Amino acid sequence: MKKRKKKKAMELNEKLETRREAPLDEEAPGEAAPEPESEDETIPEAEISEAGEGENVLSAAEAALEALERERDELKDQLLRARAEFDNYRKRMLREGEQLRKTAAQGLMRSLLPIVDNLERALSHADIKSDGFAQGVEMIVKQFSNVLADQGLEPIPSVGENFDPNVHEALTHQPSDQYPADTVMEEFQRGYRLGDYVLRPSQVVVSSGAPAPVTPLEPDEVRAGDAPGGGEP
Repeated sequence: MKKRKKKKAMELNEKLETRREAPLDEEAPGEAAPEPESEDETIPEAEISEAGEGENVLSAAEAALEALERERDELKDQLLRARAEFDNYRKRMLREGEQLRKTAAQGLMRSLLPIVDNLERALSHADIKSDGFAQGVEMIVKQFSNVLADQGLEPIPSVGENFDPNVHEALTHQPSDQYPADTVMEEFQRGYRLGDYVLRPSQVVVSSGAPAPVTPLEPDEVRAGDAPGGGEP
């Protein structure tokens, strides 16, 4: 439609130029006067006006097209931003949900550990291990431990391991002939981890190394210590 109007406007301009140049041509003597232009060759004022309007319409259409292209680019940019924000939101929700699940599991496991501790203490104080009651407690402890292990709970090794402040809590240091320095020699309370998270550190006794050798006393020092007055001069 726009192309047709533009073409029509160009044709009208050519006709107008032709009419302006026509009076310059000399008329030949004896020739009949040119016949007046027919009505079909006359350019109506309405068509000229329509051609001018076509130009205006074309300019307005081009401006509208540019505005629509700008709006399209803005909407495309907004869509990409919204998609990126939604993707970040979905990932954040997954992380928070996973963290919430882990936190709930940690709280439940932490509340169950004292029960395991008490069952193990009761079993360690049983006089006769072959007693039916002791065997029943042992079965409960084993079953309980298996259930907790299925949920990802695992004990932290301690005795014989190098002391690690990340998983061990030192209650005291003692000399030991059996264990070298900075080695866990005794465990007071078992520690547990749930996955990579330390649910409870192990409470342990750490070896300070071999005890210092005892220097034997000289005979004079022994006699001075046995004398009345504690060897005072």
